[in-house]
Order: sequence, then structure tokens, then C-alpha cells
Amino acid sequence: MLSAGPTVSTMSARVVPLVVAGLRAAKADVATVLSRLGVSDAEPLDSDTRISHALAFDLFEAAVEVTGDQAFGLHAAEQLRPGTLGTVDYLVRCSPTLGEALLRARRYQRLIQDADLCLEACAGRASQRYALSGGLPLPRPAAECVLAGAVVWARQLTGRALNPLEVRFAHKRPRDTTEQERLFQARLRFGTDENAVVFPAAVLDMPLVHADTGLMRILEHHAQELLARLPAVDSLRSRVRGLLAAELQRGKGRLDHIGALLHMSARTLRRRLRDEGTSASEVLDEMRRDLAVGYLRQDVSVGEIAFTLGFSDGSAFYKAFRRWTGQSPTHYRRSSSDRGGYLCGEVRYESDGELTATRGNVRR
Repeated sequence: MLSAGPTVSTMSARVVPLVVAGLRAAKADVATVLSRLGVSDAEPLDSDTRISHALAFDLFEAAVEVTGDQAFGLHAAEQLRPGTLGTVDYLVRCSPTLGEALLRARRYQRLIQDADLCLEACAGRASQRYALSGGLPLPRPAAECVLAGAVVWARQLTGRALNPLEVRFAHKRPRDTTEQERLFQARLRFGTDENAVVFPAAVLDMPLVHADTGLMRILEHHAQELLARLPAVDSLRSRVRGLLAAELQRGKGRLDHIGALLHMSARTLRRRLRDEGTSASEVLDEMRRDLAVGYLRQDVSVGEIAFTLGFSDGSAFYKAFRRWTGQSPTHYRRSSSDRGGYLCGEVRYESDGELTATRGNVRR
């Protein structure tokens, strides 16, 4: 029988030095904040140490409280230096282009934290989305650190003053957005259903200042070994997603049937998904979107997609797809075909003849 208990989501303890650097820049009492973790400022942290996301979030909140800096997450991200995030950091910096760097960051993301990254390039825009494994919500300080870190990283990697087109936050708009405007130099959206950074798609082809293919291959081998040592993440949400994907493609997907496959009632399934910070409806909506995009790229008719995904009619599917993407299915299919496709999921960049897609489609 499958275990249905929620999985503790973790991240590398390398986040601690990043917070410490932010605290020192703010001339704050580092020891007071680190006491939340039960470690001293002078105590070295093993590179393999993992801490729970809950504990990391508490660390960020303590830093905000001690410094009085509501934008502490942004300022901590500005302390990123080469090597701060370990092997993944060096590996990313050695990649030939920004696009390849971002996809390697996605592939080895678990070495930094248990999270889902999706890089999607479509209609001249490249969107990088962040979501914690298990559907955990991302508190404001952590969300701002992650998204600011992505922009700081991109600027360091390319040696260019890259500004995103748009930055989306799931949390509500702060009273003061001066620091967000200064750092991102982009349109800011708050209260969305995601945390994401959107760049012009052309930046994916930008060469990196420290590109080194030989060193990159060595570091990638090491990263693969480190990744293999990590325990498997088996959240209920991920299992439900996998089952739903298979069931929806067969024209099914009822919650009671998914529950039966997991040896639990629909009511228990709802409760345990809620314990992981998500819901059956959210997982279903997410899977419908992912499958709809895939079907459109395979030239499946809109009517057939609507039927397969369980919509009452084509009109209901049109409304849902517009809510997901801001475009009609027809426009989305046309723009993807005319301007390139998407990079999403467990994929690798296809530019040097060596890296290939392992799941999903890759079009450029």
C-alpha cells in the first residue's frame, strides 16, 4: 500500500550564509537570528546539511523582525556571490548560454531546495516559474529572495544589466514597493497565482561570461552524484498529479477513482492534499492546463481536447484556457508555431547537439 503521509520539504543549509550576509549588510545581530536554528555564527554548516522549508521561512521572518527591513528578501538576494549555492551555482555559471544555464538550474534544483521550476518560452517571452514541492505557499521574504535571486543571477551570468519584462508575486502588494521597483526595473504584479520572472525570450541565447564547457561537464557529473544521494521526494500531490495525467488522457480523472488507486476515500484524499497546502481542484486545474498545452502543440482539435479533459463543452474549455494563459487556444497554438515553443518540465536545452529533451517538447 502506498504511504499517504505528507513529506517534509527541505532545502540546502546554504541559504543560511545568504541570510547571514544580508544581516551583516544591515548591521544586524546575526546571533539573535541564527538562534532560531540552534547554530552559532561561527559554527560551519556541512554542505550536505538540509533544513526544512518551514525552518528556513522562520529564519527569513526572524531576519525581517530583527532588521525591521520588510524588503529583506530582496536585499539578501543581492548578496549572492559565485559559489554561494554550491555546485549548482558553479555549474550554471560554466554553461554556454543563459538558456542552458537556467535549464541546468532546473534539473539540479533539488540540490538547492525541493521545488518545481518551469522555464517556458513562447511568443517572445521567457517565463521562469517557482513553486515549492507539495504546494507549500511561499512567504513574502522567501518569494522576493527567490525572484530577486533569479534576476541578480541572470545579470551576473551574462555581465549585462538585464531587466525582466514582468515579475509576478503570489503575495499581496506591499505598502511600499520602492525597493522592488529599484531592483527589478520591471512591471510588478502582486496577488497572482504564481511566483515568476518574465524576460524577453531572446535573452536565453545570450552567452555567459564564464562559460567553460570542459569544467561544466566535470561539475555536471558531480552534480548528478550529489542528486543521486538525496532521498526521493514522494509527496501526495506529486502522486496525484501522475495519476491524474494518466487518467485524464484516458478521458477519466474522477477524484473518487484517484482515491481508490491510492487506497483512500475521496474525503481522505481531500484532507491529505489540504495538509500539503493544496487541493484536488488545484491539482486537477494544473494538470488540465499542462495537458491542454501539450495537446495544442500536437495539433489535436480544440473540441477533442475539451472532451478528453472533461470539460462540458468547447466554450468552457475556451474560458479555462484564457484564464490559464491569457490567450485563446487558437491564438496560443498559432503564436507557439510562429515564434517558437516552450521549455518546461524535465527537459534539457537543444543547442549544442548534446543535450536533448527527456520529457515534454522543446521548440525554439
